[in-house]
Amino acid sequence: MIKFIKDFITVLKSPHYPNWYIEKAAKPSKTHPLGGFWKQNQKHDFGLAIGKAPGGLYYISFCGPGGCFAKGEYRPNSKIIDDPEYIVIDHDNIEVKGKFGFSKYTRSKNRENNK
Repeated sequence: MIKFIKDFITVLKSPHYPNWYIEKAAKPSKTHPLGGFWKQNQKHDFGLAIGKAPGGLYYISFCGPGGCFAKGEYRPNSKIIDDPEYIVIDHDNIEVKGKFGFSKYTRSKNRENNK
């Protein structure tokens, strides 16, 4: 948890390197249908950017108003399907395992508040 907080502060303090390309590249495709932006609450301006990574894997990066974590920094790259850290409920809903168990994420149009 301390590493997460330190990394998050680094992202907020680094306006020259916000990694916005990570959010923009998080799109679904035929090979990576789970690509996109995922939120726990559609009213939030932060969530998970999930996109194509090498080796048929996905990158999972936290993005907020200050930018995104670099690929592989927030969570390790994963195939998501058949990974015990994730549960795919359907095309637009997944659960991600955290310190206190699983949390549900829903696919979103983008990071900005969708109210």
